[in-house]
Amino acid sequence: MDGVIPVVPKLNNTEWRLARKRAIASLDPICVLCDKYIDVQLPRKNPETGAWNDLAVEVDHKVPRSRGGALYDIDNLQLSHSVCNRKKGARMAEDYGTQEEYQNPVPLSNAW
Repeated sequence: MDGVIPVVPKLNNTEWRLARKRAIASLDPICVLCDKYIDVQLPRKNPETGAWNDLAVEVDHKVPRSRGGALYDIDNLQLSHSVCNRKKGARMAEDYGTQEEYQNPVPLSNAW
């Protein structure tokens, strides 16, 4: 299978919105990647600047779409911060050999 590019299934926007809403309503608002609280009310984009909000909630697939994960199944969905999800990409938990390989992108506190 070398050189074969897998076909990644497209999300149906209506189905995805429903699955996303269901996940945000039913899962604990804790980022699975950095273990910090997620304010699920934070807008995805800053209304004044239009910049993406790094700490906004994202619904992530445990088994990524590119690896054949279920698209809308609540058992395959988890919550994360936007910045954490971007750093994770299409990796899965077992892709991290050790915890040291994953650096928390969200600071634990301000550098006062």
